[in-house]
Amino acid sequence: MTRGKSGEPPAASMEELVRFCSQHVTEKRTFVLFRRGTCVVVDEPCADPLAEARRKLASCPESEAPFVPEPTREGDLIVTFKEPVFHRFTRGELSALGPWLDQIAPALLTPAESVAAVDGWSPHQNAKVGLLARRRMLEDASQAVPMKIIRAKSRATAAR
Repeated sequence: MTRGKSGEPPAASMEELVRFCSQHVTEKRTFVLFRRGTCVVVDEPCADPLAEARRKLASCPESEAPFVPEPTREGDLIVTFKEPVFHRFTRGELSALGPWLDQIAPALLTPAESVAAVDGWSPHQNAKVGLLARRRMLEDASQAVPMKIIRAKSRATAAR
């Protein structure tokens, strides 16, 4: 993980995310990774996976976008949104983020969520990670800066 700006958590490891997505790419599935770690799954065949990923990402940016945090057998956490859009946190990232999330989680809530929260209430740790994933996804949706497109080798060769 890389350290974020002062007051921000460590950024997601792009190399680790590329490695993860590369293991799951198929002839029918491409991954587009954005600057803040948002990953968008694009169905193949697709003439322009970046344009399709941006379209899918643009349909997600509700300030209260619902998310589902799913733990994996390996101890990682994948946070999914309504489109095939997700964030992945490794066990090491979760460990490093824990203390920061405990302090900052209330600031990741939307105003409506804050009003609905009872005094002293704190979301479950996985929900705190989901709130961070949502914040990062919203940032990627507002400035969709692609970092990597991962396609099957035969698909990438055929597209040239």
